[in-house]
Amino acid sequence: MWRVLRDADGTLRTWQLVDANPNALRSWGKTLEEVVGLTTEEIFPGADATGTFMPIVDQVMSTGVPHEWEMAFPITKQVLHMISFPVGEYFVSTGFDVTGQRLQEQELHDALKSLKQATSAAKVGLWDWDLTSNTLRYSDEWKAQIGYAPHEITNSYNEWESRVHPEDLEPTLKQIKRKLEHPDSAYSVSFRLRHKDGSYRWILAQSSVVTEDEGHSVRMVGSHIDITERRQLEEQVIKTQKLKSVGTLAAGIAHDFNNLLAAIIGNLSLLKESDPTAPDRLTLLSEVEDAAIRAKSLTSQLLTFAKGGAPVRKIASVKEVIVESAMFVSRGSTSRCEFAVDDDLSNVNADIDQISQVVENLVINAVQAMKNGGTIHVGARNVVLPETNQWDLSPGHYVQVSVADQGGGIDNDDLPRVFDPFYTTKSTGSGLGLSTSYSIIDRHYGRLTVTSEVGRGSVFTFFLPASNASPMAAASPTLVHGSGRILVMDDDAPIRRLMKRLLERIGYDCDAAPDGDTALG
Repeated sequence: MWRVLRDADGTLRTWQLVDANPNALRSWGKTLEEVVGLTTEEIFPGADATGTFMPIVDQVMSTGVPHEWEMAFPITKQVLHMISFPVGEYFVSTGFDVTGQRLQEQELHDALKSLKQATSAAKVGLWDWDLTSNTLRYSDEWKAQIGYAPHEITNSYNEWESRVHPEDLEPTLKQIKRKLEHPDSAYSVSFRLRHKDGSYRWILAQSSVVTEDEGHSVRMVGSHIDITERRQLEEQVIKTQKLKSVGTLAAGIAHDFNNLLAAIIGNLSLLKESDPTAPDRLTLLSEVEDAAIRAKSLTSQLLTFAKGGAPVRKIASVKEVIVESAMFVSRGSTSRCEFAVDDDLSNVNADIDQISQVVENLVINAVQAMKNGGTIHVGARNVVLPETNQWDLSPGHYVQVSVADQGGGIDNDDLPRVFDPFYTTKSTGSGLGLSTSYSIIDRHYGRLTVTSEVGRGSVFTFFLPASNASPMAAASPTLVHGSGRILVMDDDAPIRRLMKRLLERIGYDCDAAPDGDTALG
């Protein structure tokens, strides 16, 4: 308790200590006898205590209303939360030592500031999902990743869900559901999120789940990283790796084409020399047609192999793709493929060209692993993965494809790195085939794995989610007769002649031109 002292005109000048409790005396390091009757300036010499506290005391005494305040006291090294209230010409100050609490708050503030600076520098967006209220809080960096200022996005679950690409929403929700049901399971998923400019950005999301004592999930917290540039680089790698691989197949392809051309030219020569009424004439024509169809198929496979780009998914069967792709890249080598593909293999929702590339990469890898040749076992079957599985995949139906070689195997030290970009144990090759394949399967929500034993060979296995949907039926071509005049333009003379004959056969008059100028003339 303090008694105020005033000048003759009533102006507040200072105050003297009347009484103090033991806690206050201990913090001052004084006894009551030493300080009673002294002013604050005398109790704490050199601290300008009177000047510091004058506004507070003046407010309390002039208004007659208690005042709550907080201040750091350097002399006692304390932060005190105080309440001062007037009693006539006296005032009483009481309070609490909040030094530890304020220190923790400052440390938390500094930690949060550092975290914000670190996540901003690393371009990591943070989110916190309260499952009980179904609200989400997003960090400023999270919002900046998709082009928004902090105030432009509301904290709601719908804000996120409405922005996920339609093709990625269902698989991502399945992964979230699995994580909530099994909080200790791994959660790392990639999906596309709509940017403010309307484009989609690829996001890598990782998270952990907070549970109650009873084990119920109450919060899900995690991070977002924009991996768009990485995905674009992967797509470029896919294109480049495909085109480079074409060169390694040139000898085998040339061999097949030469055989087909020999069959076509040889049979045509026999036809030219044969009697028009000879009984084997249709047989020779069939041989020519069959060889031409096989040449067309080979060309189609080569074009499929060479092209690249973002995945374009559709419901399809992979049975023929597996066999044709494996045969395509193994031709011309000293290795042969042996197949065990189930007849009832499920359909998948996938980019068939990219799945074809995965099979080709794995078979090429097997061919290279067996320098002296051997058998490559290619298998495909339907499997059902349980709730908990070693590949951290969502439970359900999958198509499992495996490629096994009889090579020298992979050393245990190298095995964990076989899917790393540019990593290879071979004397030749870019080291991109397996990493590219891993990326393709991952973006199809599957998994590519490997097991190996030195001296016994390796087995590469990938899983693709199965689909109950049926492929869209292809329309059957029909020959429609008509009449009129049609202009055909093509720079290849045999094609022009062929089209002219076909159109005239179904009733049209036809003119043919080799270029635009001739067609307009």
